[in-house]
Formats: sequence, structure tokens, C-alpha cells
Amino acid sequence: MPKVSDEYVIRKKNAILKAALSVCTVKPLYEITMRDIIKASGVSQGGIYRYYSDLDEILVAIINQANANADYKQAVDAIIENSDAPKETIEKLFTFLGEYIKENLSTVGKIQFELTILFANNPERQMKILPNITENESGQYLVGRIFNTIHEGISLGNFQPEVSLEDLFTFIMTSIDGIVRDVVLQKCYGMFQNEQALFDEIRLMDTLCKSVQSLLGCK
Repeated sequence: MPKVSDEYVIRKKNAILKAALSVCTVKPLYEITMRDIIKASGVSQGGIYRYYSDLDEILVAIINQANANADYKQAVDAIIENSDAPKETIEKLFTFLGEYIKENLSTVGKIQFELTILFANNPERQMKILPNITENESGQYLVGRIFNTIHEGISLGNFQPEVSLEDLFTFIMTSIDGIVRDVVLQKCYGMFQNEQALFDEIRLMDTLCKSVQSLLGCK
């Protein structure tokens, strides 16, 4: 094989990842095969293995790239820096989260949801994939900043929680997970189409925010 430049290798790998991501939008992550990616990328079977050793290496690269592109730590920090009070910070963070989910639902949201299914059915692949995912802390970061803001509001006397912080934080995390799950199921898989409810992630996050504020004793 003739020697090629690093730039060529990067372009080729990115082209493969772009094709793989397009496959992810139309096929569940846990059903994707190397054959699907070869077909979408137009790279031969022998050629694709020059850049990636196996399917799981490609999936790791897709997940890391998608998460990196959707990283929002700077935006979260800006919200906190430009808010005058903990109550305002919480409102803006929940609004931002709803907008973020709406914008990234078909990529990051769908991939993260399907990743849990993949891991549940293939624990050996979880052990192979999960340690190599390097860009998975954005969501944890936002929730962590919400928790920090709540602690700050309590210390300032702005909040007087009506439940324990442990119960409140569990409520927030499970509610966010449930909203993301149901929105993904409806908008990416067509479920709940016969139901009256049309899940709107921004409205749902606004409702969750109001519930949290009520539990915090906000007026």
C-alpha cells in the first residue's frame, strides 16, 4: 500500500464515520453491522479495516465525535455567569436542556438511548466500548451545575426544600431520563402515536422546572 499523508487518513476516517452516523439515523445502533457501514461509505471490506479494527471501534468513534460536537459546557457556564439569582439560573438551565434535547435528539439522544439497549443485551461489548467513550460528561455536567445551584440557593436562604435533597436529586435525574426516553421513543421510533399526548421536550422541561421550584419552596 502506498504511503499516504496523515491528512488523507483523517479525511478517510471522517468519511467512514459520517457514513456510519447516517446509518445510525435509520437503523438501531444495536442492529448495525460492519456490512451496513461498508455499503454506506463505499469503502471496500479490506479498505475499511485499514482504518478501523472492528465495528465497536467505529461505534466508539461515532459516539465520541457526536458527544464532542454537542458539548455544551461553555454554554452552561455562560448561563450561570449571566444569571442574577439561583432561581433564574435553574429556569435557564432547564430551558437550555429542553432546547438541547430538541436539537440533538436524532443523533446524541438516539445513540445514547440505543447504547443502553446494546449494553443490556451484550455486556461483553459494554466492557469493550464503555471504557473508550471519552466525551460522555456533558449531561452529567449540566445536572451537576443544577445541583450546585440548588445548594447555593439553600445557603442563601432562597430555597426551603419540602423534601430531602437526596429525594429531590433522584426526582430530577429520573425525570430527565424519562423525558429523554419517551421523546426518543415517540419522535425516533413512532411510538405513542395513538396517544393524545404529543411530547414536546421544551414544554416538558419547563413543567419539570416548575415542579422542582415548587419542591424548593419557591414563591
